[in-house]
Amino acid sequence: MDVKYPKTRAHIFEAVRALSTSPDTIQTRLIDATKSLLAVTIEEFADDLELTIRFNRLLDMIAVDHGDVEAVAVETAAYMSDAQASIIADLICDFLYEIA
Repeated sequence: MDVKYPKTRAHIFEAVRALSTSPDTIQTRLIDATKSLLAVTIEEFADDLELTIRFNRLLDMIAVDHGDVEAVAVETAAYMSDAQASIIADLICDFLYEIA
């Protein structure tokens, strides 16, 4: 069976794993998941405009400033409410479903 977007799928799966297997706060788990998300390159699914837009929106929610995305994502997640972080965690899981 040919898997579509294998690299992206592996990185998103690692993000989901970080979100689901740690006893840490949801914010800390989101910070850990962000490291895997930032390894995803848009070019892998550039032929699918909808996935590109959804992924860009997800990144915008994690790091609104596009300078040093990883540093901004860590800072942003650290100050999110549990509800905000849970929404982003849900979107990450949904994205894995979309590319599976």
